Amino acid sequence: MQVDFIFVDDRDIQAIADAGIIPREDAGVYLTAKQGKVECFASRNYKLICALVEQTEEFECLTPSEFLQKYKNDWII
Repeated sequence: MQVDFIFVDDRDIQAIADAGIIPREDAGVYLTAKQGKVECFASRNYKLICALVEQTEEFECLTPSEFLQKYKNDWII
């Protein structure tokens, strides 16, 4: 697993929040995923992020159950 540290500028968070698509508290999560170049985003509260991702198609959004179902075979050794 690759781990990266992502720093998100407060101005970028504010710009996303000001756009009114997702709330400020979720803007940092979205920008971290975007700047981290994730392929898939899994969260119980993924609907808010998916609202923006559906418009940009930047990465896939899944619930934790959907993520496990889709990728469970990738972890079998």
